[in-house]
Amino acid sequence: MRTRGFGDRLKEVRGSATQEDFAKELGLTLSTYSRYEREETPADVGLLWALQDKRGISADWLLNGKGSQQLQVGVREEAPAYGELVMIPLYNVKAKAGHGSLVTSEKIVDSLAFKRDFLRNELNATPGDLYLIHVEGDSMEPTLRAGDLILVDRRRTSADREGIYVMSMDDALLVKRLQRQPGGRLVATSDNAAYQPFDVDLKAVHDGLTIVGRVVWTGRRV
Repeated sequence: MRTRGFGDRLKEVRGSATQEDFAKELGLTLSTYSRYEREETPADVGLLWALQDKRGISADWLLNGKGSQQLQVGVREEAPAYGELVMIPLYNVKAKAGHGSLVTSEKIVDSLAFKRDFLRNELNATPGDLYLIHVEGDSMEPTLRAGDLILVDRRRTSADREGIYVMSMDDALLVKRLQRQPGGRLVATSDNAAYQPFDVDLKAVHDGLTIVGRVVWTGRRV
């Protein structure tokens, strides 16, 4: 008997809605959503956050079948808080500062403590909208190096101002500096001059490419 996977649970959430309508609700193209449901593409951070926001679906239930399908009203899944500190989850995913790194797993493997006031006042971010991942590759050197931790704000997906963003492209995660240009276009550049910039058409941003979030903090080993 086949083991029930996240694709089966995704179908359960979709219910009687067509794949096309459900994909639109989640901000995805039909082809992208279909790959998720067929489990041809691993459930990534963007999908998990979208399901949590739109339907209140627990990431742990979707990925592992554990716990309740629905979160409590007003609850956002995140690591626990301790007084002034809030624990931000670290996923075992790497954003490639180069030519792309396949997303192979979305498990929370650790967490890092931040002061709640620092996140809100200095980074202008809400703890529940943040997560940590590692950087891989050298295209963003010297700003970001392989092994660096980056704190990503998943709410900042419009690239309305210049900054460093994480993008999902063809089942890979890229970290690039984005700058808005006239005519609804973005230029994606690398801080390492050895890598060539490329254009991003905002009108096609959901056709195989999604801006996952903005990098708001980084940490590294000395």
